[in-house]
Amino acid sequence: MENNVCPYCGAPIGEGISLCHECGKEIESIPSAPPPKGEKKGRNPYAVLAVLLVVIGGAAILLLTGILPNPLRQTAAAIVNGERISQEELDKKVEMFKKIYSQVNKTNFSGPEGERILNEIRKQVLNSLIQEKVLLTEAQKEKIAVTPQEIKERIETIKKSMNLSDKDFESFLKNHGMSMENFEKRVEKDTLIAKLLAKAEEKGMTQEAWVKELNARAKVEILQK
Repeated sequence: MENNVCPYCGAPIGEGISLCHECGKEIESIPSAPPPKGEKKGRNPYAVLAVLLVVIGGAAILLLTGILPNPLRQTAAAIVNGERISQEELDKKVEMFKKIYSQVNKTNFSGPEGERILNEIRKQVLNSLIQEKVLLTEAQKEKIAVTPQEIKERIETIKKSMNLSDKDFESFLKNHGMSMENFEKRVEKDTLIAKLLAKAEEKGMTQEAWVKELNARAKVEILQK
């Protein structure tokens, strides 16, 4: 997985991590659109404030032996530590980034070259979702929680930093294909991850080293072809 940099302070940001550990600003990693063949890769200066099934009894044995189809694998793009990343979730995020690249970079996704670029973006988005799932499942193991008040305060801080009214902020989210409800969920995930990374020091490790360890021991199965 590639490393990005914070658009505010330039600090290195791990793939899928949406909060800078240096300046503390909330961000969302946007995978860089691969350049057309023959062109040098440029840096994108933009960033966007961007289900487990219970099986019992004999059915579990049938699932394990493959006699019955595993519902966990159906319509899943990947399974991370026993939790699925749905195809729908992947498709929605890819469409969001496709819209951004079309508007910001004027990327043309038609033709063989456009299809190649879109496939590369899809791989990067999936990697980002996998990294996020690895961190969120670890946060769950650590029994880390985020209160509604914490989410509210973070959103207020973001709106204040952008100098936007409630109405303007909702319009901003809508223009980037996100509702306030979805953004609240995004902030909750970011806060969980931030709290998890803050625990690295307690374990005598750097955040980068701990994330590397979590990735190494994670059980990841990619089903997306």
